[in-house]
Amino acid sequence: MNNTNDKLSYTHVNLTRWVSSTIAPIILLGCAIGNIVSFFVLLRPRLRKETTSIYLAVLCVAEMGTCYTGLLRQFLIDAFSLDIRSINGFSCRIHIYFTYVFLRLAPLILALVTLQRYLFVGQLALCSLKQTIIQLCSCTLFVFVAEFHLFIFYDFTHSDTRPRNQSPLECTVDTLRHGKYYTFRSKIYPKLSLVLYTIIPLAIIIIGNALLIRKVREASKRSRSKTNKKRSITRMLYAVSILYTVLTSPAAIFLALAPQSYQLTPRFRLEWTLLRLLFYLCHSVNFLLFCASGSTFRQELVVFLKTISCCCQLNCTDRKVKHNEVKLNNRVRFIPDTTRNNAEQNQKLSTSKLADNSSGVL
Repeated sequence: MNNTNDKLSYTHVNLTRWVSSTIAPIILLGCAIGNIVSFFVLLRPRLRKETTSIYLAVLCVAEMGTCYTGLLRQFLIDAFSLDIRSINGFSCRIHIYFTYVFLRLAPLILALVTLQRYLFVGQLALCSLKQTIIQLCSCTLFVFVAEFHLFIFYDFTHSDTRPRNQSPLECTVDTLRHGKYYTFRSKIYPKLSLVLYTIIPLAIIIIGNALLIRKVREASKRSRSKTNKKRSITRMLYAVSILYTVLTSPAAIFLALAPQSYQLTPRFRLEWTLLRLLFYLCHSVNFLLFCASGSTFRQELVVFLKTISCCCQLNCTDRKVKHNEVKLNNRVRFIPDTTRNNAEQNQKLSTSKLADNSSGVL
C-alpha cells in the first residue's frame, strides 16, 4: 500500500513539474509581448484622451509584474529546481513583498476603472487626467503600505509546517520569534485579503459592469456619433472584467476552501498548479481582448506597428548610407596611394634608363 502511494505521489509530482515547465513559458512570453504592446498603444495620443486607457495601461504593468514575480518563480522551481526566495533573507523578503503587491494591485485597479467608467458614462462625475493620476498613485501607495508587513516579518528560516530540527530552511515566518504575527498571517490575513482583494473588487466589477451596460445603452440612444469611441473603450473594459472574473475566481475560492492538511498532499499541488496557470493566463491575454473588442485600439495598433516598421526602415537606410560613405572614403583614400606608387615606380624606371644610357656612352 505504501509503495502504491509513493508511486502515485511521484506521478503527481512529475506531472505537476511537466505541466508547469511546459505551459508557463508560453504564458510568460505572451504576457510580456501582449502587455508591452498594449501599454504603448493605450498611451498613444488618440487613446490617452480617455482616462480609462490610462487605467488599463497601468493595469498592463501590474499584470506583467504579477506574472514575472509569481509564475516565473514557479517555472524556475519546476524546470530548474531554482527558488529565487532561497538565495538569502533579502531575496526572500523582497520577492514575496513585490509578488503580493502586484497580485493585489491588479484587482483593485480593475475595480477602480470600472467604477470610474460608470461615473463617467453616466455623467455622474468627470475624471480629469490629474484626478486619474492621483487615484492611481493613492491605490498603489495603499497596496505598498498594506503589504509591507510581508517584507518585515518574512525571512529565510525554518519551516512552519514541519519539525524544526528536520526541515530545511525556507522563506516563511519564524514561529518562535514572531508568534503573534504568525497567528495573524495564518488565521486572519487570508480571510482579510479574500474580502479586501477578491470579494469586494469582484462585486464592484460585476455590479459596475451591469450598471455600465445600461448606461451605455441609454447614452447610445441619445447620441450615436459621440459614443462610438466611448463604446469601443467600454467594450474593452467589459472583456477584461469578464475574463478576470471567470479565470481568477476558481483559484481564489479553491485556496480559501482547501483544508490545511489537504494542501500538503501531491494531489493538491497538481490541482493548484492547473488553477494557478489559469489565473496567470488571465494576465497574459489582455492584448487579444483589446484587439477583439476595441475598434479604436485596433486602429491605433496598426498605426503603432507602421510607425515601428518605418523607424526600422529608416535605421536600416541610415546604416546603408553610412556603410556606403565608409566605402567611398576608403576608395578615395586608396586612389592617391596607388597613383603615388605608380609615379614613384615610373620615376625609378626613368632614372635606371638614364643610368644605363650614360654607362653605354662611356
